[in-house]
Amino acid sequence: MADKHFDVIVIGGGPAGYVGAIRAAQLGYRVACVERAKLGGVCLNWGCIPTKALLANAELFEKCSQQSETWGLSFKDLSFDWSKTIGRSRDVASKLNKGIAYLFKKNKITHIEGNARIVSAATGGKCKVEVSDCEVQEELTHAPAKPATKARETITANHVIVATGSVARDLPFARFDGDRIWGAREAMFNQEQPERLVVIGAGAIGMEFAYFYHTFGTKVTVVEMLDRILPVEDSDISKALAKVYKKHKMDMRTGHTTLNVEKSKTGVKVTIAPFKDGKADESRKEVLEADRVLVAIGVRGRFDGLFDDSLGLEVVKDHIQTDFKPGVTRDEAIDYKTNLAGVYAVGDVIGPPWLAHVASEEAVLCVERIAWREGKLDHEPIAIDYTTIPGCTYCHPQVASVGFTEDALKAQGLKKGVDYEVGTFPFSALGKAIATNQTDGMTKIIRGLPRGEILGAHIMGDQATELIGEMGLARRLEATTEEIICTIHAHPTMHESLHEGALAAEGKAIHN
Repeated sequence: MADKHFDVIVIGGGPAGYVGAIRAAQLGYRVACVERAKLGGVCLNWGCIPTKALLANAELFEKCSQQSETWGLSFKDLSFDWSKTIGRSRDVASKLNKGIAYLFKKNKITHIEGNARIVSAATGGKCKVEVSDCEVQEELTHAPAKPATKARETITANHVIVATGSVARDLPFARFDGDRIWGAREAMFNQEQPERLVVIGAGAIGMEFAYFYHTFGTKVTVVEMLDRILPVEDSDISKALAKVYKKHKMDMRTGHTTLNVEKSKTGVKVTIAPFKDGKADESRKEVLEADRVLVAIGVRGRFDGLFDDSLGLEVVKDHIQTDFKPGVTRDEAIDYKTNLAGVYAVGDVIGPPWLAHVASEEAVLCVERIAWREGKLDHEPIAIDYTTIPGCTYCHPQVASVGFTEDALKAQGLKKGVDYEVGTFPFSALGKAIATNQTDGMTKIIRGLPRGEILGAHIMGDQATELIGEMGLARRLEATTEEIICTIHAHPTMHESLHEGALAAEGKAIHN
């Protein structure tokens, strides 16, 4: 195939890549998107979307099996078909994958299937990208692409945007094997439900899968090195969620570290020990036996083999370094430039926060800043305010938050009653929650003093991931608790919990 030149080449077809490609096409650029696997990336095919399908199944099954008497319903010989549960998740991903292909065609984006390799930056010329055939085993989490020894074609561009996402981290003594030692992809794809599962890591991914398997009857043990589950969330929320799961008899070993994972004839043996002050107490170590172990300890940027070694790409802590720096706030202009001329990077590949919604917005902003500098936009794009990004965990009850946790404010030297005030409202006092049998939950709103600005909002409970949108908008607009209170919330709704939380932050709670 003859060499081709584009205005923009996007490498990666996930939430950052395909969104950035579409926005660039909308702005009049000639765009190519190189993706070596399925369009939609991990999020659409193996992460955000299919896991939510699994969790929806679990939530429905929980209502039918554990709450049926409350609803006045009865089910004779209630059962589930595991293969259909997993199959539905895959069907959902397939439908959305096809939708992206349609959007590419609609926006005249050239979709190139293959393995990309950047061989030259735009110093004094154009960026050059070689594309080769590759073999990707979709069913395995970490099966590396196997590019051909010779490039199939060479394409060039004025700008290259790297949006290749991230890959799950494993442990030196627990490498993913696609069988007994799982990453998230194996956990959602396996065709046989394990009787016993150990989950290492109690972040969002770990707790979502722990809830899913526990609800369907697997004996789940969660091992977390820190002293609570969901350690990035507000401590009051983490404690409230732990209380719910303990009530449902999920085994949670917080404050424990994993020392070893050994494959046995029938499954795995996971050695754990109490962990405190940076040390493991090996005198109290314990061996957990299970059919499978899920390692959910985080991710790292995925750009293996993407850059020619001679280019000298700057990398920091397993992620591509750009002009983005942690701690940026609104009004700080970021181009997402790498140290290579004409090469940009966005999304998970540049580091935290590792969130699909952040990746998409970074891609749009990156493209729009390029367009603005080249006169295709008549105004400078609005920067991302990284303090207004919502975090969501889709187990049930759900957890969602935006802004600062109370612990983070204390770490900054702020004092309760002097610099901020807190309002909490339990779902057990909320009419809609009582009516729908969803009383496990709470809203916590942190109000700055003396003006009343919303420093943080934290929700645990039914529909938390939907409710958090109002608080994200409130922070973006610098709204106060007074303005939340003055906004009339429909009754009866779950949104009233936000109104009540704001009232509580001002010492004026009505229903609690």
